Amino acid sequence: MESTDADFFTSPASVLVALVTIIFLLHRTWPHLSQPKADKVTKSIAITSPVKSDLTVSKEPEIPEGWWSGREVFELERRALFSQTWLYLAHSSQFSKPGAYQSFDVAGFPVFLIRGKDDKIRAFHNVCRHRAYTITRRETGASAILGCRYHGWSYDTTGRLVKAPQFDDVPGFDKSQNSLFEVHTHTTDQGMIFVNLNASEPAAFDSEVASNLSGFARITGLEANSTWVAGQTLSGDFNWKVGTRARHLNAYTSELDRRISEVSGPSLVMKVVRFITQKTTREECILFPITLMYSFQDADIYLILSFFPESESKTHIRYDLFTRSAVNELEIRKLSEVLQSMTKNLSEEIELEYQYISAKQETSSELNTDARQILSLLQEHTKLERMGGGQILPAMHKPEGSTLFQKADQLCKELDCVSAGSQNGTSSSALDW
Repeated sequence: MESTDADFFTSPASVLVALVTIIFLLHRTWPHLSQPKADKVTKSIAITSPVKSDLTVSKEPEIPEGWWSGREVFELERRALFSQTWLYLAHSSQFSKPGAYQSFDVAGFPVFLIRGKDDKIRAFHNVCRHRAYTITRRETGASAILGCRYHGWSYDTTGRLVKAPQFDDVPGFDKSQNSLFEVHTHTTDQGMIFVNLNASEPAAFDSEVASNLSGFARITGLEANSTWVAGQTLSGDFNWKVGTRARHLNAYTSELDRRISEVSGPSLVMKVVRFITQKTTREECILFPITLMYSFQDADIYLILSFFPESESKTHIRYDLFTRSAVNELEIRKLSEVLQSMTKNLSEEIELEYQYISAKQETSSELNTDARQILSLLQEHTKLERMGGGQILPAMHKPEGSTLFQKADQLCKELDCVSAGSQNGTSSSALDW
C-alpha cells in the first residue's frame, strides 16, 4: 500500500494536477498581475462601459413645457436633432444581396436602405419624386426595380428614375433631375450603417463614436461579416425619450442576459477559461440619441436596440440580434421568442411610465446626460430660428427641373389635393393615369 501511495504522488498526472492548482491559486491571489486595466472611455455622444452607462442624473428645471408629450417640442426635435444628427439604422449583414432593402420611419421622415448592384448600400427618402407616395411599402424585401404604385414611376437600386409613364413628352422633363432624394450615409469598419438627413453637407462623422465602436468591437467581436440572427420592429404608445431612460434599459439587459445564457451559452470549457482569466464579453455602447448596443456575458451574440419616434407619443422599437459564431435553427427560434417576449414587456413598462408622466404633466424631471444634450441642441436651434426669423428645415430638399415643369407639377398637386387619393394613399380618379 505504501508503494502505491508513493507511485500516485510521483505520477505525471498528479504532478500536473498540483501545478494547475498552484497556478490557479496564485492567479486568484494576485488578480492585478493578470488582469489588464479597463480602458477608460469618456462619454459625450457614445458610451462604452462593461456594465453600466455614464448616466449622471441632475435636476434641470428649465426643460420646455411639453417635453414628454408636446407636438411643438417634437417638431423642434425633428428640425434640430433628427435632421442633423448621424443616426444608426442597420448593419450591413442585413442586406445579403443586391436589391435587399429595409424601410424606416425616423421621426416622421420615411427612409430606406438598399444594397445596389455595385454592392454599395445607399439610403433614400422613401417618397416618389412625382407625388411623394411611398416607394417601399414593406419593412424588408428585395427588388432590383422599385416602383411607385400611384403613377408607375420606377427607380433602380441607385435611386435613378428609369421609368415615368406619360412624362417622356412633357416639356422640360428630365429623368436625371428626378432621381430619389439620396440621404448621406456612413458605414463603419464594423458594418454599422449611419445616416444623416441634412440635405446640405452634414457634419463629419464623430471620431469619438468611431473610437467607441472600435473598443466595443475589440471586446465583443463585432465585425462587418457578423451574422444577423433575428430582429423585429414593435410599436409602443410613448415618447421616445422615455424609452431611452437608463433604468428601463439596465433592467432589460440584465434579465435578457440571464435568459439568453440559458438558450445559447458557452461550453463548459469556455466557462472555466473565462472564470480563470476573468475575461468577459459583456459590453455596452450607447449611440446618441436612440440606439443601445449590448454584448452578452455567456453567449457569442450581441444586441442592437433602437427607438425610432413616429410622433410625440408613438415610438417604434427595433431590435436585432447578431452572432460571431454559428447557431442552429432551434437556437434561433428560442432566441427570437425570448427577444420578442422581453422587448414586448419593455414596451409595456415604458408605456405605463409615459402614462404616469403625461397624467402629471411634468415640466421638470431627472435628466440624464443624453437628455441634457438633446435639450442643448434644441435650445441652440431655437436661437438660430429666432435670429433668422423663421423655421430652419435642414432635411428639406429644394425642387429641381425647369420652371415650366415645376409650375405644371404644382398645378397637379393642387388638383390632386382636392381628391380623396391625396389623403389616404390611394390613387385619385382625377389623375390616375
